[in-house]
Amino acid sequence: MAAPRDALKPQIDRQKTTPFHLKLFYRVNSFNPLSEFAVPSSPSSYNGPTSGPNAIRARSPPPAARLPAHLEIYTWQSCTLRELTQLLTSALPSLLPDPAVGTRICFRLIYPDTKSAATMGGDARGRYLSKDMGSVVVGPKDSPYRGENDDENGGSAATGPRALRLQGNDADKTLQDWRFVIGDYVDCAILPPLEDGSVAPPLITGRGPG
Repeated sequence: MAAPRDALKPQIDRQKTTPFHLKLFYRVNSFNPLSEFAVPSSPSSYNGPTSGPNAIRARSPPPAARLPAHLEIYTWQSCTLRELTQLLTSALPSLLPDPAVGTRICFRLIYPDTKSAATMGGDARGRYLSKDMGSVVVGPKDSPYRGENDDENGGSAATGPRALRLQGNDADKTLQDWRFVIGDYVDCAILPPLEDGSVAPPLITGRGPG
């Protein structure tokens, strides 16, 4: 009999494992365009003379990339989408509408296009790809609509005068589940409830340079 999926994942002891740095990007109503993560290309190398009338003078380094708005955190591979939502909404509660119930927070992984960089060389350097990670929905503490992994006491966050529940089938997915590599980014889109109060559908961007 095959081993359960959870048994195949290495267990992470947060007391003994050093957390790593993660940039958590955010935007209301949509994801950040991948073009905003691009790294400025470096000046091409030149093997010409370094002295004399035809010498090539040293060029200034390209300006550092100006990244979209983000939160810098330290976490582990076992960090869940629910935990990322708690960290984001606790640090920046103004991102949530009032009332917050019915808000959907969608996540996607942003990672370097290493395959194109290997085949295309400098022309593909600094390009990023993305893949969807799932979403978390903000609901009332007593909401009957819970994900299959929601428990009675966990997954709540205090935002405003009443407690809220962070729920959904994707809420307990971890960075490890998505093969996160240290240095990758996580981007999230905050989708307020629709005009009729219902939850907005998740943003599906697929996998690739979208």
